Amino acid sequence: MAHSILRFFPISKSEFARSSASASTISDYKLKFLEIQQTKLGFPNSSRSNLGLRLQASREGVALVQETSETIPNLLKNSNDDSHTFTEMKRRFLSFKKHKYLENLECYQELAQAQAPKFMVISSADSRVCPSYILGFQPGEAFVVRNVANLVPPFENGPCETNAALEFSVNALQVENILVTGHSCCGAIRAFMSMEDEENSSSFIKNWVVVGKAARSTTKATASNLSFDQQCKH
Repeated sequence: MAHSILRFFPISKSEFARSSASASTISDYKLKFLEIQQTKLGFPNSSRSNLGLRLQASREGVALVQETSETIPNLLKNSNDDSHTFTEMKRRFLSFKKHKYLENLECYQELAQAQAPKFMVISSADSRVCPSYILGFQPGEAFVVRNVANLVPPFENGPCETNAALEFSVNALQVENILVTGHSCCGAIRAFMSMEDEENSSSFIKNWVVVGKAARSTTKATASNLSFDQQCKH
């Protein structure tokens, strides 16, 4: 398996805030929660109106879920039997409900009323590098958006999911830290670094990663003496 090494790139929160004309009002979202055989978790919509709840959620989120020991994850195995896969997912959900949710019910109820994360994290969608697992984030600690190649499009490119998440985390949640995390052996970055410039491409992936074209040009110019693998890590 590829080694997953996180690299952190600081982003100025105030700089992003200046780029946004005004704070957006985001409300009336209905969250659909996982339901397995009439066993479900239900939370009311998040609200920022109660500062006391936000502060309490911030304090309690850190110690919400405490593990006594680190265990090797039980990965889902490739199988032609889909029923086995979903049976395992059901087992994991019920285990979470029994051993984490119900045992920390008061804390989860506080988090249901408000969130006050300290971090906004932009991470790769790669299945091997889950930021919450690697960095140990607990519920309520990090507002996370994941995309192919962990890219942050320029403000001038207009609306997109990543920029919407940034706007919400900065203007509404008022996060204190923004992290952009990268990792080794990223297939999207390798493909992008070796990709020829094309016009009118019908590929969603190519049309997405092209937002990093300026960074690729800078990397190739400053790291031209390095190997291709090293350029991808630059």
